[in-house]
Amino acid sequence: MKKIIDTHVHTWNLAQLRLPWLDTEDYLNQTFTEKDYQKAAASDQFSITDAIYMEVDCTPSDREKENKWVLNQCANANSIFKSAVISGDLSDKHFKEYIEKYRFDISGLRQVLHVAEREKGFCLQPTFIQNVRYLGDLGLTFDLSLRNEELSDGYEMAKNCPETRIILNHMGNPNMEMLTQPLNDEKKSYREKWLGNLKKISELPNVYCKISGVMETEKASFEDFSEEIDQVMELFGEDRILYASNFPVIDLGGGLNKWTDFLLKLTESRSESFKGKLFRKNAQAVYFNLK
Repeated sequence: MKKIIDTHVHTWNLAQLRLPWLDTEDYLNQTFTEKDYQKAAASDQFSITDAIYMEVDCTPSDREKENKWVLNQCANANSIFKSAVISGDLSDKHFKEYIEKYRFDISGLRQVLHVAEREKGFCLQPTFIQNVRYLGDLGLTFDLSLRNEELSDGYEMAKNCPETRIILNHMGNPNMEMLTQPLNDEKKSYREKWLGNLKKISELPNVYCKISGVMETEKASFEDFSEEIDQVMELFGEDRILYASNFPVIDLGGGLNKWTDFLLKLTESRSESFKGKLFRKNAQAVYFNLK
């Protein structure tokens, strides 16, 4: 049975936290607990032994409440959450004071950039870049989640923060509908640009990539994206790729168990070294050994 570390798990209690982005959701607009995650992850093919809690983009006024809750979870020996990536505002001139309170108890930070209200080029602000560099000074990571169309901005930001380990979320958040067959001229152009941007950012040695974000639809299954996923793994190489489920969002298209089974099958012919790094060892190196 393959032992796995899941590097991207969300849970939330809507009685405690306000998540404005859920206002336009249906299925996701409910409470998801750690027990819900463990139930979804139950399998006789693999065992998820540890997980990284990923911040949930709650309203800023609830940020400290979220941090306190998840740090208590990580301190609980019975919790599957062994560390956390918390939220913060990297454009805030007081960010250093904020992160100092948590630096010894977390693995890193994420600020969601793919939401409509976040303007293009947000991650290129001087204060933002300075604070991402500061995360590296502290031995903390930065999870980069931005619109696919702004991968070039992510590249420029990451290039200016060479001492910070930056983890690109969900293979750059491509529009999966634009990668489905048949590939017309518009889709071919989109695919080439996406892979081209990923190739460019993958050439930065401080950038890692989460193999996640793929959704099944009525028109496409996970298998339909096998070629693209293989290409992304080749671009970043076995030392800079990480398994992630993106629970509970993955429930919208396939589910955690099906996604994991698919990845295990897709990588079946790969070396034991490759599989060990994708599913476990890289997560240990990136999220646990830097603190």
